[in-house]
Amino acid sequence: MWQTPEEEIVFLITSLSRDQASPEQLLSLNRYHWAIENNLHRNKDDLLGEDRATSRSDHAPANIASLNNLVLYLLRRIHPSPTLAIERCQDDKNLGISIVCGVH
Repeated sequence: MWQTPEEEIVFLITSLSRDQASPEQLLSLNRYHWAIENNLHRNKDDLLGEDRATSRSDHAPANIASLNNLVLYLLRRIHPSPTLAIERCQDDKNLGISIVCGVH
């Protein structure tokens, strides 16, 4: 289904001059910022459910973050897309074990 384009007005604060930051350059900088944010946190939040973790005391949040980083690292060794890496592990149960054991 065809969607009608939408217009959005955004206000950004910058220390750049007009010569350094045209509207197109600001848009590019803003998209770059959010691409980093989305790539870093989307997998942890959506795929691994890090935001839904209920352990908030002592070292639990840091430990959960460390384990999630390890899981994402191991998944990237299988495929650049963590979702596709999980699918490949579901198809081949030994693949994940071989990655963790360093056999792959």
